[in-house]
Amino acid sequence: MNTVLILMSIHHEWANLIYSKYKTIELRKTAPKERGPFEVYLYDTSSHHVTGIMEVSHVQEIPYVTDELCSRACLDREAVEAYKNQGNGKLYAWHIDSASFYDNDWLTVADALNDPKATRPPQSWQYRKR
Repeated sequence: MNTVLILMSIHHEWANLIYSKYKTIELRKTAPKERGPFEVYLYDTSSHHVTGIMEVSHVQEIPYVTDELCSRACLDREAVEAYKNQGNGKLYAWHIDSASFYDNDWLTVADALNDPKATRPPQSWQYRKR
């Protein structure tokens, strides 16, 4: 596994789909310079904690939306197209290899970012301090 570690904010319903292995692609409008593999802490916006971690095998820019992409992202085509058209019109597929739920042994943002001064999660994602 690469030494890159990322903290990603995610809605509860999407996190649950990742943990249950239904959602195998996470779509984002931005991507890290390193295209994989790497680990991502998942910050659940409902619980306000890091509830688990996922392993991302690679990230790829998506030039056009396909039915398979929508299915693996657990979204309909209209939602994906609308999301892609926001901002700069770019879309990246973060391919999820596996994910682990922490049960009740959750991390705070400060712990996940390895920064005792951190109090807020990222808007989308950010690198973890080493």
